[in-house]
Amino acid sequence: MLKLLGIRSSRGTRFVVNIALLTLVWWYLSGLELGSSYAFTVSALPYWCLVTLGCYALASVGYKLWVLGDCEEAAKELQEEIKQAKADLTKKGFRFDAGK
Repeated sequence: MLKLLGIRSSRGTRFVVNIALLTLVWWYLSGLELGSSYAFTVSALPYWCLVTLGCYALASVGYKLWVLGDCEEAAKELQEEIKQAKADLTKKGFRFDAGK
């Protein structure tokens, strides 16, 4: 909402303001005299939003894992750092026996 108004703010601030606005709308709707089917829908709205947020989070994590690429340069750099660390520790008296 703040972004639509042109107000610069952090993502956390926008999140809190949006949650506050949704809560106010829900409180307003829950105070109205509605039929029983509408009253049930309004009372279940926060749970529906929570489940939807959870589904979105799982889907976004799954997508990020799906498109995760290999970092060959970083792997080579890490292997080189491991070799340097082993050499440094060997000079200090540590032994690296494979499987023992």
